[in-house]
Amino acid sequence: MEPYSRYLEDSFFIEWVYKPTQDSDRFWQNYIYENPEERDVIIALKELLLSLKVEPFVISKKEKDEILRELLIKVATGKKTGKIHYFIRRYYKYAALLLVFIAIGFLINEHFYKSTKLPFNNINIVALDSINSTRLTFGTGENVFIEEKESLIEFNGLGNIVVNQNDTISNGSRADNKEIETLNTLITPYGKRSKVALSDGTVAYLNAGTQFVFPEKFIGSKRTVFLSGEAFFEVSPNKEKPFIVQTVVDELSIEVVGTKFNVSAYPSDQDVLTVLTEGKVNVVEDNVFKKDKTFLSPGQLAVWNKEEERVKVRDVNTDNYTLWIQGLLHFESEPLFNVIKKIERFYNVEVTFNESADKLMGVKISGKLDLKEDLNKTLQNLMITADFNFEKINTRKYMIK
Repeated sequence: MEPYSRYLEDSFFIEWVYKPTQDSDRFWQNYIYENPEERDVIIALKELLLSLKVEPFVISKKEKDEILRELLIKVATGKKTGKIHYFIRRYYKYAALLLVFIAIGFLINEHFYKSTKLPFNNINIVALDSINSTRLTFGTGENVFIEEKESLIEFNGLGNIVVNQNDTISNGSRADNKEIETLNTLITPYGKRSKVALSDGTVAYLNAGTQFVFPEKFIGSKRTVFLSGEAFFEVSPNKEKPFIVQTVVDELSIEVVGTKFNVSAYPSDQDVLTVLTEGKVNVVEDNVFKKDKTFLSPGQLAVWNKEEERVKVRDVNTDNYTLWIQGLLHFESEPLFNVIKKIERFYNVEVTFNESADKLMGVKISGKLDLKEDLNKTLQNLMITADFNFEKINTRKYMIK
């Protein structure tokens, strides 16, 4: 049943219900703001899930059936009144159809879990603002912590890793079998940025709040990396070995040979954005129902919405999506809420709107911000384009009013 089955299938929704984070709270606050007709459904289902005490983070087919059974019992007995009872009573006639959706969804989820499970760890369900150091984890489990705000990680010709053009890390502790692709994980927390020079000559710029998984050496017929967050890629050409960026949305990837493009795929964002500045790319949708490729030309943006699950393409000013690698934020007719979200990630702070300022969240603004300046100056510059005031609550929290 559409009004609530899609939420039961949404792992990010389930994670938010049982273990909300700063990121997920902001996402669902914005989602409800943009979709007010969904408010009662979301609140009712959240209350019901908490009351049923389902095991956090994962809802199995059996547990989904149990939720449906509880829904039907509440309808039949009339034990629950108020919004939840109205919500259930309004939609219970679709119960049999919901069982079908649950069964299909379970099979699809099982298929992807077994075939394309992404190599991201639980950092995706933890607020990245709680991590202070950039962290590089090798396939062996060895960790390297980088304290600088900006980091440069390079693989030299000997297979060793050079950090910030200073510290050289030997690869002696890693696998001797060079025909096995050993995956490294780089976590760039909020407030920091990274640049990675991969073994094939490709360069990836990682924005704040990004997790990037990549091999020490590319083996096989493809060069595949994994992205949760935002990155700008300068891909080294190799027609015989396409470069694949697998996003945190497991059915969505970007396929290139050699080009420059930006991908924004944060777990908490509603859209996955791919912007092409040079060359050509294919945005690939691949699931059990379809496999489509959408070709992009330079200056185009592909938007894949997690609700609609389809790609939309339009022409854009690429500066709005790529100048962050220079420490600049450029925006045209961008909702203030979205601009604030980028500022939060860049500076690792929390910026809230008080009740009187809620109406400002959707106000569209244009301008440019130099993020090399301190946060107070950045917010003061932003005030020039939007009519608001702000108050510093503590070192990491600000309020717009």
